[in-house]
Amino acid sequence: MIKQLKAGLAGIALCAANGVADAAIDLHLAPLSQTADAIQIGLSISGLGDNALGTYDFNIQFDSTHLAFAGVAFGDPVLGNQLDVFNLGGNSVAADLLAPGVLNLFESSLDDAADLQTLQADNFTLAIIRFNVLSSVSSELDLLINSLADAGGDGLSANTAQLIVSTAAAVPLPGMFWPMVGGFWVVFKRRRS
Repeated sequence: MIKQLKAGLAGIALCAANGVADAAIDLHLAPLSQTADAIQIGLSISGLGDNALGTYDFNIQFDSTHLAFAGVAFGDPVLGNQLDVFNLGGNSVAADLLAPGVLNLFESSLDDAADLQTLQADNFTLAIIRFNVLSSVSSELDLLINSLADAGGDGLSANTAQLIVSTAAAVPLPGMFWPMVGGFWVVFKRRRS
């Protein structure tokens, strides 16, 4: 009876440790650049450790009255597409609006699992998403995981966090020429009076 209890506790501990290892993976959205009319958001993964990412399917929810999807570039701007480590361009990729305010991103690697395991970085950008700014307010972006799998096709779990971006447009400052002309005009008018 004691041996069975110890074996059961050891099994629970191993399952818990397996969940902790997967929980170290983080997916996060971060603003990369912004103008009054557009914003670029990076979707990154970190903490892969001994795992290699083979496929992902995410939904990004956003307020379609504040932002409009304008395009996506798959891969890391510095490291290249880490799901296509030889840059052959054969991966299945998709970026589709499923409904107003719901963007689906999908990518599945065709690279060999051993190549991904050996050559893929632990932390990298999956995609850069471009939005046009429709109104100058703060807007929320939520990342929902439909699926996330390693190079062998086994499921991975990851932490995500909501992103709040401020899309407030900068207030343009007037050029200095016209205020100076106005000031000179006031001074000249007072001297003549």
